Amino acid sequence: MRAELEQVYRQHRQALFALALTITGCAGLAEDAVHEAFVRLCGMQKPPSGRLAAYVFAAVRNAAVDCCRRVKRERIVAETLFVVATISSPLAADAANDELAERLSREIDLLDESTREIMVMKIFGELTFDEIGSVLNTPAATVATRYRRTLMTLEERLRRDP
Repeated sequence: MRAELEQVYRQHRQALFALALTITGCAGLAEDAVHEAFVRLCGMQKPPSGRLAAYVFAAVRNAAVDCCRRVKRERIVAETLFVVATISSPLAADAANDELAERLSREIDLLDESTREIMVMKIFGELTFDEIGSVLNTPAATVATRYRRTLMTLEERLRRDP
């Protein structure tokens, strides 16, 4: 199965990237989508029925749509978490925002160094998961998982603990 996937990738890589780019509108997200699609495809136990190339295009399309949804969700969470933390004007921030910013800062300080680095590179550096993985010498899928879990954990902690 992997040999067939590799052949489809080699034959259609530009078109697969172009499809993902059309959906995401961002080269980095398009790369992530193609990567995520092939990670999923490589994990399949049996080949799909029908033409493999069509199945791969569908998988890349679905991964690109998932990336867009995830980015939208992450952007909302990131704005909630990180924008509030940067409010410095006493006129713009009330006591509740000051307290939230303080709690967020404490939660971020509790993260291990590698996780903090991932958060900074993704949110502020706008690096792709592949780029972050390269910097940290960690698989991109691992980086993506740690990033998403950390966002969810931070959001949950901030919502749960008043």
